[in-house]
Amino acid sequence: MQAYRFSDFSESILRHSIEELTQSSLLHIADSDHLSSFYCPFDAINTEAKIVLVGICPGQTQWKNALQSAQEGLKQGLNETEILKLAKTAGAFSGPIRANLVKILDHIGLHQKLGVSSTHLLFDEQQCMVHMTSVLRQCILNKGKNYAGTSPDMLRNSFLKQHIDTYFVPEIVQLKNAVFIPFGSSVAEVLYQLSSLGYLKQEQILDGFPHPSGANAERIKYFLGQKQASDLSAATNAVAIDEAKIKLLEKIKKLNLT
Repeated sequence: MQAYRFSDFSESILRHSIEELTQSSLLHIADSDHLSSFYCPFDAINTEAKIVLVGICPGQTQWKNALQSAQEGLKQGLNETEILKLAKTAGAFSGPIRANLVKILDHIGLHQKLGVSSTHLLFDEQQCMVHMTSVLRQCILNKGKNYAGTSPDMLRNSFLKQHIDTYFVPEIVQLKNAVFIPFGSSVAEVLYQLSSLGYLKQEQILDGFPHPSGANAERIKYFLGQKQASDLSAATNAVAIDEAKIKLLEKIKKLNLT
C-alpha cells in the first residue's frame, strides 16, 4: 500500500469546501469490500513525546476538524510542519472523547506522573509531552460509517493490516521511550501484537481503562467511581473493570516520566 502524505492532497484541501472534501472521492485512498479509507492530515509525529495516545482511527468528526484546521493553515500561508501540528491538535480526540479522556487520565494519576496539574494541558500548553495517533491513521469508513475497531478485525483483515503496517509501524519505531495508552481492547491487541514482533516493549503499553467514547458512558462512570456496581446494567461487567483497573494502577505506580 502506498503511503500518502499531506503534499499529495494539500491542493485539494486548499481549494475545496469541507463538505466537498468529506463527501466525495477527493481524499480517497483505497477500498476493500465495505471498507473505504480517506486521507486525514495526521502526519505529524512528536518524537519527543512521553505519552502516546492511541485510538482506533479518526472518526468523521475528528477528520472534519483536522481538515478545517489544515485548510485555514494553508490559507494563512503557514508551512507544512505548522499546518500538520495545528491539524493534529484540532482533530485528534476532539469532541466529547477528549473530556472523558482527561477525566480518566487524571483519575488514574497520570497528571501527577507527568508533573502537571491536569492532563487537559496535554492538549494545550504541554503538547510537547504527548503524541496523539491511531493504529489506523486515516479515516476508515465501514459501509459509510465510522469503523469501530472490531468488525472486521484489524489484525485479520488484510486491508486494515496494510494500513497499520504502512502508517502506524513507522510511527512507533520513532517513539522508543514513550508510554503507549490504547483506547479500547482492540487497540491494545494491536499494540501487544506489535510488541511480540519487537516494535515496542510490553511495559510501554498502559492499558486497562474503558474507551473514552461518549457511547461508553456507563463503564466510564463506574471506572471513575461515579456509579455503583449495583446500579449497572447487565451489559457492564463490574468485575472485569475492577480487575483491569487494579492492573492499570500498578503499572502507573511503576512509571517514571518526569
